[in-house]
Amino acid sequence: GALSLMTKRRIRHLPVVEDGKLVGFVSIGDLVKYRIDKIENEAAAMRDYIQSA
Repeated sequence: GALSLMTKRRIRHLPVVEDGKLVGFVSIGDLVKYRIDKIENEAAAMRDYIQSA
């Protein structure tokens, strides 16, 4: 994915293109934050599931 591409190529930003037009940039920090948030949400859901059992 984008995160591994950025890590391998040692780049911190990627362009975001829609319909051939540049609409913005995504930073490696954006992707890391998204991944951490996702992991934390999954862990919270698992804790809730375990506590309700």
